Amino acid sequence: MTKEQEGSYMEVLAGAIYREIGARDFYRRIAGEIKNREGKDRFKRLSGDEEGHRKKLESWYEKLFGKRLAVDPKMLKETEIKDVKLNKQTSAMAALDLAIKAEAAAEEFYATQAGTVSSPELRDLFTKLSGEEHGHYELLTAERNSLAGGFYWFDMDSTQFLED
Repeated sequence: MTKEQEGSYMEVLAGAIYREIGARDFYRRIAGEIKNREGKDRFKRLSGDEEGHRKKLESWYEKLFGKRLAVDPKMLKETEIKDVKLNKQTSAMAALDLAIKAEAAAEEFYATQAGTVSSPELRDLFTKLSGEEHGHYELLTAERNSLAGGFYWFDMDSTQFLED
């Protein structure tokens, strides 16, 4: 690996680790606020998934650079879910909307990184993580649709919105 590749990989992996820490912490906070047991369990599982991603990425970081990433708390503010204020009044829909956007951004981030690294192993890792983030996106979208009552437009009894 060239010095240029090393610097690039170090930056990409560090950024990915920070994203996963931010997502993990966000899901933990949501799980702590939700009263519904099923919802709490879902967000705990998502938090666990993001923690697993962090561990995979950190092991690659250590493997490639021979050291652990020294996590800088200031860098966590640069994740997809930044400056989010959760409290008892935060609605389930608002939390789901934030999480859905974050998962879409994470999926895109990993897909983009998979296309930029020359290492086949890292490419495979990023491709796999992109797929896992897509699975989270699908799960959260289904949960949101369920809370919203599913496909509401099929319940409409007017056809005025349909094209001729």
